[in-house]
Amino acid sequence: MNNSRRSKLWIFLTLVVSIFIDLYMFPVAVLHLKPLITLLVLIYWNMALPDKVGVSEALVIGLFLDILTGSILGLHALLFVFITYICQRFFYQFRVSPVLQQSVILFFLFFVFKIILAFDFVNVSSGVSISDIQYLLNALTFAFVSSLMWPIIFFVLRELRRKKVK
Repeated sequence: MNNSRRSKLWIFLTLVVSIFIDLYMFPVAVLHLKPLITLLVLIYWNMALPDKVGVSEALVIGLFLDILTGSILGLHALLFVFITYICQRFFYQFRVSPVLQQSVILFFLFFVFKIILAFDFVNVSSGVSISDIQYLLNALTFAFVSSLMWPIIFFVLRELRRKKVK
């Protein structure tokens, strides 16, 4: 197997594992706090190897996650494409930043992600609203936990990339 195929295989395997982690059933009390590992892994591969993981991969992974979670078809895909585009657009500024500064940037991206997820056009009577203070606190907590997970994801995947992915 050549290096390009092996690299794509490792990237694909990490994305599949992250999807399984995201689909794992957590208790309802911590479900809204659980970071979206798939998006963190996607952002890492987009930053590390932008020629191998880009907007089209974000679209496919997002659609796949939409199908598996039963959410509005295209919602995760649209958000994944948006965040991947932002990361690619500011690739040079983002990649050279220290990991803690990257975490701060990702905090804001994940907060926007959670706010956009509040627009549930199918289940309007669910009671979730952007003006709900509890939802805003949950969105801030989600963004904070996701940004805390970034250094862990970053260093684990960087080590994998240095050993397995060329």
